[in-house]
Amino acid sequence: MEEGHDELVRAIHSSPRRPRLSGAASFAYSNSPSRASSITGDGIGPGFDRMRTSSISSRQSMTPAEPSYAPHSAYHVLRPVNNIDYAVAPAAGDAADAAPASPVSWSQSNAVVFGRGNRVHYKNMADTEDVAQQLCKVTSSLGNLRLLQCGGKEQPNVVALATSNGWVQLWDIVAKKMLLNWRMKSATSLCFGGNTLTIGDEKGTLRHYDPRATDSTKLKEQLKKVTRHQGRILNGSWKEDGKFLATGDQNGLVLLWDARRPRVPLEVGEMVQRRRKMQHAGAVTSKYLVTGDSATDGTGTIRVWDVNAVDDNVTSVSEWPTKIELNAQVTSLHFSPHIREMLSTHGPGKIAPTPTTPSTPITPIDDPFGASIPVHSDPFTSRIGNSVVVHQFPTMRHVTTMSVAKKNIASSVLSPNGHRIVFAVPEESQLKVWDVWGKFKAPKPPSLYETCGIR
Repeated sequence: MEEGHDELVRAIHSSPRRPRLSGAASFAYSNSPSRASSITGDGIGPGFDRMRTSSISSRQSMTPAEPSYAPHSAYHVLRPVNNIDYAVAPAAGDAADAAPASPVSWSQSNAVVFGRGNRVHYKNMADTEDVAQQLCKVTSSLGNLRLLQCGGKEQPNVVALATSNGWVQLWDIVAKKMLLNWRMKSATSLCFGGNTLTIGDEKGTLRHYDPRATDSTKLKEQLKKVTRHQGRILNGSWKEDGKFLATGDQNGLVLLWDARRPRVPLEVGEMVQRRRKMQHAGAVTSKYLVTGDSATDGTGTIRVWDVNAVDDNVTSVSEWPTKIELNAQVTSLHFSPHIREMLSTHGPGKIAPTPTTPSTPITPIDDPFGASIPVHSDPFTSRIGNSVVVHQFPTMRHVTTMSVAKKNIASSVLSPNGHRIVFAVPEESQLKVWDVWGKFKAPKPPSLYETCGIR
């Protein structure tokens, strides 16, 4: 049994409970930051056998002090608020439906726009008692509702929708009217950047439209098309200033584009076959200069790319960890506008089988034939699965991990002010609204009474 215990401890150490970091600097952290959890066995470290026989006082003296977090950090703020009914249209089996469908977005006018089957609804998030209203219904001739994306600051009331049959529409959520309607090859990603609507399709083509066009004819005349990806484009994200665009496809390739030279991607990343590339092992979800993937084996990797050579305003991150290997698919990434923290959401976690412990012999009295019964252990499931993880940036040090749902978190959207987040969980038919980051409050300067006195 002692040998079986030792093997079980080694299996726990190699289980997918701990993220692995790599880069110029490395950090190791436990998913459970409290000392009490490590004592009860939630986090078992290399000194487990010694800690088992040590006194409580010695354990307290050996435990490092927990780091302190600002009041507006997700460590203190992250908590559920309420849920909104949500539903994804059933897949039709075509190429567009092979892409992850998550029709939900958050407008600059503070309205969450989401799908309920083939109907598009919106809810004013400034009014907690406001009831969701219907914006439009996608008719069966257009296909199934697959994607929704709200405009940026230049189009605060505009929302774009895409269907499985290749139809794209622009709607005004205040006037409740359709602005534009046109058809193209099946869209698999939508993103706004300044006065540009970028659409990626199943063949790896990017199309840049000007949403200010007054009719679909002029819209197509102004179209700019680029083909560089070799697989279905699953995600695109413009930098806030509209200078750079990052796109990721199902083959794990990430391309970075300069808006001034949109025809050729920039050569950034690692050297691959005499060219610099940003490459993942699985399908890519991109956000700003950090990317995450969803590998088929259930693992996920977050990578931080050094693009200092591209944009002089970007601080180099090469001195910090550039990769976190997690045992759960990465489905979305967000930066806080108030504090140096980054949030990642995760789908199903990887399940790692555990070895069978040595057989336990039965006494001859109980079993005269000396038979033995093998003792089996349950497989380890990643704690990160279906959870949200917050990291400090750029150190990538762990802040907090919280379970959000029992099913897959398909995606998430951050509010324009960066205080709340909505998690899309289609398998539970819910949008889960959470507080994530608080408002930064600058410390008050000391009063004259506090700084002056008679000596």
